[in-house]
Formats: sequence, structure tokens, C-alpha cells
Amino acid sequence: MRRILILVLSIFVILLIVFPFVSDGENQPIDPAVRSKSQGSFIETPDGFVHYKFEGPQNGEIVVLVHGFSMPLFIYEPLSVILQKEGFRVLRFDLFGRGLSDRPNTNYDPDLFEKQISSLFYFLNIKKPINLLGTSMGGIIVSDFTLKHPEKVKKLILISPGGFPMEIPWIGKLTRLSGIGDYLIKSLGDKTLLKGTKDSFYEPENFPNFNSLFQEQMQYKGFKQAILSSLRNMPLESFLEKYKQLGFIQIPKLLIWGKEDKIIPFKNSSLALETLPGIEFLALEKAGHIPHYESPERVAPKLLEFLKK
Repeated sequence: MRRILILVLSIFVILLIVFPFVSDGENQPIDPAVRSKSQGSFIETPDGFVHYKFEGPQNGEIVVLVHGFSMPLFIYEPLSVILQKEGFRVLRFDLFGRGLSDRPNTNYDPDLFEKQISSLFYFLNIKKPINLLGTSMGGIIVSDFTLKHPEKVKKLILISPGGFPMEIPWIGKLTRLSGIGDYLIKSLGDKTLLKGTKDSFYEPENFPNFNSLFQEQMQYKGFKQAILSSLRNMPLESFLEKYKQLGFIQIPKLLIWGKEDKIIPFKNSSLALETLPGIEFLALEKAGHIPHYESPERVAPKLLEFLKK
């Protein structure tokens, strides 16, 4: 009886260890065949291929949109359409590890994303200062880029930016640990990320097809490893000192935040306003973490007013 019990427990432990890797939905590489079916464009950089869309009037003033932790470039589709109609040329792209951009085997930190943006600017021959917008983790990325290249940024827009001090859920803290985190991201990563998409909305029931759009990127190898590396190497709640430095850079800035944000609390907006003196501010009632997708018609008027000054 004891031997049978030991055998059953051993099998259970083995299954517990092996199952996440067997059931992992990441089973496809991003290869030329995948890229050829995309409606976007690609450039090859030193760190890998970048998927992007550069749309709008050829002579329009450029607005660059940088997405956040896990949601790729489609998150800006509604806002991009509005900006293009108003005469702006809009550049959207998938950060490395997301969407259809490559998943390089490296640290996903601010330096990687700064190089990615710089490579895009070089290959697309963007030389004049641009308007730069970042959401959530993208707020950290665009702020870091601005600190390193202030001469390349005309105006800066932050939507629900990460990087300010906040409490990280216990599962997030565990995931940062070596070994434990690798197991957790394999076993619980998909479920956790998909749940997080609902938390990004004030009224998720209004977007029943959102998860299907989000999940497209999850089939390609390296997605969850990129997410894990970003969790470990991006200053998601420790960018405050850099924001203070950004406050001294004299370029126009705009802050947009949904009051019902469940991902990065709206209360952080008070510290953002204190840290970035002179920044314009739009607080949105009944809006969550991605108001530019959930309520583009309420975000656009203030954004356009800011860009056209």
C-alpha cells in the first residue's frame, strides 16, 4: 500500500512539473510565412524583426504610439484612425516579445526598447522631433527614451503610466523569483494574462471579442518568456527618480488617466502631477486602464488640442 501511495504521489508530482510545458500554447515560430500574412510591415534590426504600421498623410506631423506590458499595437487602432483623419502620420509597432515582433533571447529592459525605437527611427528615416505617446509600461519606455534623446521628442503624452510606487500582487512577486517564476509563467501565465485584459476595462462586457484579438500573439514561441523578463527587468514600480529627471526637461507634456483604473491606481496621478510640474492633465470618469481603446471619443479631443497647440 505504501509503495502504491509513493508511486501515485510521484506520478502526481511529475505531472505537476511536466503539464505546463506539455500544454503550453506557444507552438509556432514567427517566420517569413507568418510575416507574409500580416497586414503590417517589418524591418530587421540588430535585435530581430519589428512589426509596425506607419499610416496617415505622408507630410503629416508624426505621432508615435508605444503600447504597454502585454497588449500589442492593435490597442491603438481606434485612436490611430482618429489621428490620421486629423492629418497626423501615426507610427505603431509591437514591442519585442509582443504581437508579431520577434522574441529575442535577452533582457527585456528599458535599454532594449530604447534601441528598438531608435532602430525604427533610423530605418524609417525619421529625423524631425516627434510626438511620443506611451501607455502603462509604455509610459516608462517613452519617458526613458525622452531622457536619453530629448532632442528627438517634440511633445510627450503619458496614459496611465507605470513606474510610480505601487503594491505588486503576491503572485507578481513570486514570479520574479528564479525557478518559481519560470514555472508559474508556464502554468498560470496564459490564464493570468487573459484575466488581466478584463481588469483593463471599466466595462469589459462591452468588448466581448477583445480576448480573441489579444490571444493571437500567445501562440508564438517566446511570448511568456518575454513577459517574464519584462516583469523582472522593467522598473514597473521603481521609475520615480527618472520621472523626477524628466520633470526638468522643458517639453510639453500631457497626462491622461482613467479614474477606475484597476491595473495602475488612479491615486498615482497625484504623484505624477507633483513629479512632472506643468504637465497638462485629463482625468476620465468611468474609464479603466486603456481609455484610448475603451473611450477614444473622450480621449481624442484633449489629445488633439494638445498636439495642435
